[in-house]
Amino acid sequence: MKITIKRYALVAYVAVLCSACVLLWMLVFISSDDVVSPLGKMHRTSENDAALDYGSKNVMNPDGDNTYGQTRGHQVKPVLLPDSTALRNMSWQDLSNLYHTYLNVNQIKCSDILRVGHVTDGGWDVCNDRPYAPKEPCIVYSFGVGDDFSFDDAVVRHFGCKVYSFDPSMAMNSKQRSDKAFFYKQGIADSDRTLPNGWQMSRFESFRAGLKHMKIPISIVKLDIEEWEWEVLPDILASGHLASVNQLLLELHQCEGCSVYNPQQEDKEPPRDRYIHMLELLLELYKQNFRLFHHHPNSACVYLSKFTMTQRSACIDVGFLRIS
Repeated sequence: MKITIKRYALVAYVAVLCSACVLLWMLVFISSDDVVSPLGKMHRTSENDAALDYGSKNVMNPDGDNTYGQTRGHQVKPVLLPDSTALRNMSWQDLSNLYHTYLNVNQIKCSDILRVGHVTDGGWDVCNDRPYAPKEPCIVYSFGVGDDFSFDDAVVRHFGCKVYSFDPSMAMNSKQRSDKAFFYKQGIADSDRTLPNGWQMSRFESFRAGLKHMKIPISIVKLDIEEWEWEVLPDILASGHLASVNQLLLELHQCEGCSVYNPQQEDKEPPRDRYIHMLELLLELYKQNFRLFHHHPNSACVYLSKFTMTQRSACIDVGFLRIS
């Protein structure tokens, strides 16, 4: 009798142990990053990344890279820039190395990065952490559309923001595209003027004043303006308008002519003065409390460095958060 009881007790013990193992396995599986959200709109692409899923999870970026967001490791080890005087005393090679190193190390961690818009070219990575995530009522400025409104429309759908899109190069005339989407056939520059090709250009401040947004915070400013960023940024920084912007998304072009895709470009090392100009603007962004949370070098837009004799990125998408 005692032996029978012991056998039943042993069987019960084994059954409980097996059940515990199954439960543990289910918990691990359910928490896996590969499980699709019940909403069907988001999927995890790595521990720190998320994407608005408007296409296949396996679709790659145009440069062949299928990673998004903060993909350079979990630790944030910012590279600090010296002051303007020190920059101007550095050698051309040291400036080149500093520039590329600076933009390849995140300065602040965003735990929830969303790919907004197309998974391929045209989409942008947005930080969805509090307090940086757009929250209604919100306003987003999108400079540079290129006939691709995927980012703009996704912002309206996902965040409920009013989105103001600007591009002088498109055939479309200025119009209201939906209740919360507005398009203007104008471009951004460091002065209000008309270019020889007929493009109407305005300063950032002029856009805000014209839209009566001077006292309204802007959740996101996206600048995808094909090398005009180096002309526009000094004016925006000097105006103080970035003090009311939460996220700044930029495509930076390191060398002149890099905005035009050319897989054969080699002799494109930016001159020393250009490196100084770019680094001084990045330094000013840092002084105005903007921290790099995301960087994605475009491996389809590269040049051969005269210093390292290796390929370096000529175009890089970056995202900054204003920390105060």
